[in-house]
Amino acid sequence: MVETSVTEVQASPIRVLHLIDGLSWGGSQRWVWDIVRLSDPDRFRHHIVTVYPDSGDFVYAERLEAAGVYRNVVESSSLRLLRKAILHRLIRYQFISLRKVLSLAWLIGCHGSMLKRLSEAVYQFKPHVIHVHMFYGLTVGILVKWFINKPLIHSVPCLFSQMDDAGFAWMPGLYRRFHSKVDCFFTGASLEDLRAVGVPISKTVEIQGVVDLSAIAAVLRERDQHYREARRSLALNRDATIVLSVGRLHPSKGHLYALEAIPGLLKYFQDLHWVLLGEGDQRPVLELRAKELGIEKHVHLIGFYSDPLPFYAAADVYLRTTIFEAENLCSYQAMAMGLPVVGFDTGCETELLGKVGHGKLVPNKDPITLTKAIEEILLQPDKGRGLGRLGADYCRDHLDIQGAISAFCSMYARLARTKEGATIPD
Repeated sequence: MVETSVTEVQASPIRVLHLIDGLSWGGSQRWVWDIVRLSDPDRFRHHIVTVYPDSGDFVYAERLEAAGVYRNVVESSSLRLLRKAILHRLIRYQFISLRKVLSLAWLIGCHGSMLKRLSEAVYQFKPHVIHVHMFYGLTVGILVKWFINKPLIHSVPCLFSQMDDAGFAWMPGLYRRFHSKVDCFFTGASLEDLRAVGVPISKTVEIQGVVDLSAIAAVLRERDQHYREARRSLALNRDATIVLSVGRLHPSKGHLYALEAIPGLLKYFQDLHWVLLGEGDQRPVLELRAKELGIEKHVHLIGFYSDPLPFYAAADVYLRTTIFEAENLCSYQAMAMGLPVVGFDTGCETELLGKVGHGKLVPNKDPITLTKAIEEILLQPDKGRGLGRLGADYCRDHLDIQGAISAFCSMYARLARTKEGATIPD
């Protein structure tokens, strides 16, 4: 067991150990980066351990290494071979039992590598607080708390319906059984889910601010330049209309519904283009469907961008076609950039379109109504810019990320103070 004296806590910054599945391009990974870069380095120090090694998709690894909070571990050759075998089409779709065995072997290998790195981190870093993210990060964090008895914080990665869709249907049961081991749950959309499995309200903190308004302001100052540059890079006409979507290429993001809406729009807006930022397994499906619809010249799948804000600055309308969640980081950024938003009504508690009025809410999974809503916005004299300003004003007043960072840091300080019996200012 690692012990830390009261004097040590008072004299040095609070040390936060982050456990996360990996550092690819998801929202949980972005939160880790934001916490590291925006928290006061004189008061908080961070160290990151990943469950999975880097298989080439750790987009935040380089910047976190440069910040001195992470040491990247590249996937070993044996784990790489296992992963490739698991993803092989023949094994993936025909030899399901073999795939399960190989997946278990790969997971055991990843955890074995992680346990060594985690043991070293606990011994050398001597954390005051453990902050766990995503799925396996939580399971490992619960075990770590059992061994070293430090405060445990968990950032809930998504709605329970999304967990089920992503193959993590066991997570709600983990919350139900082990929520007493977690000192605090941070969540952006899952308050009702957590309450349904018995997590006390007193243990939950709702994440409010998610938008880096300083970064937004910097891009907005160069909006005209970004507007021109995006069209030039995509070989579009200077006055082409851009409808933007941002998110990984996965069925839960509803990109196929956005794609189905484009042909109807081209009847009225012949120089309209759908730009999609993101990467994932659904790329071939989207590319094939665009060809079937005969609209491939109007569809631009341009991959993952670590800084997508210039494309927001260049867009005319933002499509939020997620089928489980409502608002997320990508749609919040669209709001902050002043874009009119068209989104599916998922019935989620975080829905803002009806409250703020910065766009149009349409029935879930309905591309026909989606087409009509986009058309109505683009036919307005200002192309919906007045609607977009409502979203920008709301973000400025309520969604500054500094509020969320302050909440995380205050919780780190409070839990460290409670555990160590030290006087640490909030």
